[in-house]
Amino acid sequence: MGTTKAHCNTCGGNRNHEVVHSETTSWSDDDHNVSGSDTYETLKCLGCENIKLRHTSWFSEEPESAVNYFPPAIFRPRPKWMEQLWIELPAEDGFVDELLKEIYVAIHNNLRSLAAMGVRSLVEKVMISKAGDKGSFLKNIAEFERLGYVSRIQRERIEAILEAGHAAIHRDFRPTTKDVITLVDIAEHIVETVYLHESKVNELRKRVPPRIGKP
Repeated sequence: MGTTKAHCNTCGGNRNHEVVHSETTSWSDDDHNVSGSDTYETLKCLGCENIKLRHTSWFSEEPESAVNYFPPAIFRPRPKWMEQLWIELPAEDGFVDELLKEIYVAIHNNLRSLAAMGVRSLVEKVMISKAGDKGSFLKNIAEFERLGYVSRIQRERIEAILEAGHAAIHRDFRPTTKDVITLVDIAEHIVETVYLHESKVNELRKRVPPRIGKP
């Protein structure tokens, strides 16, 4: 049935796939002058030979088709440091590991608004855990910065995360995939800085030989 480009979790990114089987159904609503279609394709990667299902949904009122894979497309793998995160986390901050995993489930299933809300919740909880709850987002961020967990520039980025998450909840903001990647990038950097950098720096200090004083 030919070949097509499709995402492959094993090979990483778009790869050539054989179209093993394809079925398309279409519909229309003349009363409202709208139409759409659903295409289901069984695909076989021409590299690793893994099999997947691709569903392409088209709706005349949407700017582009929605594409979903089963198993879900992993366009962004989890950072390697997540494997050691649970070791470094204090017991009271176990929510960090749990929320990060839930955010990645949302990302892999193209649930962008849920991912944005999850990032907002994660960053807010981290700030409160480390700086205490001062009664408002702005006060919490200010205290988080004062304690040295983030710089002024990072504080501005946190404010952008909180605003995007708030908009997704209350103002029908629908983040793009690029938006979600930006939010997750910043959130991961905050988590790594707060919970992992200190232990890594301490390990480095132990390996660096001390200075030898002048006689």
